[in-house]
Amino acid sequence: MKKSNYKWYALGLAMLAYGIVTGLDRMCLPVLFKEISLDLGLGMASIGTIWGMDPLAGVFVSLPGGLLADRFGVKRTLTIACLLAGVFCALRGFSNNFLTLAATSFLFGLMATVVFTVAPKTTAVWFSHRHLGLTNALLQVAMTIGSMTSTMLSATLLSPLLGGWRNVLLVLGIPAVIIALLWLFTGREPQKRELPDASASAIPFKQALSQVVRLKEVWIWGFIMLTFMGSMTGFGGYLALYLRNLGWTNVASDTAITLLSATGLIGMIPMVLIANRLKAPKTIFMFSMMTLALSFFILPFLQGSWFYVVLILSGLLRSGAPALATALIFQVKGVGSTYGGTAAGLATTIGMIGSFAAPPLGNSLAGIHPGLPIIFWGVLALVSLPLSLMIKNRGQEKVISISHEGH
Repeated sequence: MKKSNYKWYALGLAMLAYGIVTGLDRMCLPVLFKEISLDLGLGMASIGTIWGMDPLAGVFVSLPGGLLADRFGVKRTLTIACLLAGVFCALRGFSNNFLTLAATSFLFGLMATVVFTVAPKTTAVWFSHRHLGLTNALLQVAMTIGSMTSTMLSATLLSPLLGGWRNVLLVLGIPAVIIALLWLFTGREPQKRELPDASASAIPFKQALSQVVRLKEVWIWGFIMLTFMGSMTGFGGYLALYLRNLGWTNVASDTAITLLSATGLIGMIPMVLIANRLKAPKTIFMFSMMTLALSFFILPFLQGSWFYVVLILSGLLRSGAPALATALIFQVKGVGSTYGGTAAGLATTIGMIGSFAAPPLGNSLAGIHPGLPIIFWGVLALVSLPLSLMIKNRGQEKVISISHEGH
């Protein structure tokens, strides 16, 4: 394989890790929750807590995962993380009560968060600043495809075919192990002459942590990620249950959650293109978050085709948020590719607190009114707007350009 093209292969491996671990293996649970709750006798609050165990684990490993990637490289970190993610994904299938499912979900969440945090560093160490928008958007596309595949097939096809939710989790653990082997035998770090940033190199934990924790904007991005990840995690875990409890069929409710992912896939790269054309990534990010919040305020009052219409429109318009946020974190002055893993790890750590707390908090409101959890998550998303105003606007810099110059 030509060295000049290897960066695209490295990106492909990162996309596979992102798509399988953070998409396929993670998003199978929401559509299986109805079956799981009947089998294990779980209530709404218990389901919300289990869904929150995955991001709770992220609170403990997001920052260490970033530090490990900055110190030991992407290859070794992702090899171990993907291997253990596959094992822990399968272990969830052996759960026989709330405690064991919560524990195995926590273990899976440890590794899924490491992949979520570390894979974007691949873009920072292999690609120049002008390609960060495209490469991070492609990672999000991979995760979305994995999520769509999981939500479409896990409950309606794989569960009946394999004999229940337990076997689905066992089978879905296999691809992550395969990706770990690919990273082990075919992955590598860039050579010094291949580094897009001459300063990018392995650095001690203390130096990386000391540098990043002093950056105010990284902390602000962390709290912005808390609102975004909390609202999206809560809504994603609740949507299928919400619609089924309203009387929607399994196919209709699974179609809705798949559309949530599909619209994100379709709109992501166009939204990044628009942000680049306007040279206003932060503005487009804020627009995406405002769209997300407004849709959550509207959806509880809709049924049938109108529910689909708002879900699709909001999905398209908020789709650029994840890629833009990642690129903008790498853009913070003092971060770059050298400290990208640690910065992303710190921001993700704070974001995972929101992902853990938002599902059970929102689900607990379902007893008052089924739509109240969605409104709660809309309010949470809205909080990101004043926080975003505290970020310096560096939209004129060619940081997230997806120009093909230099290919």
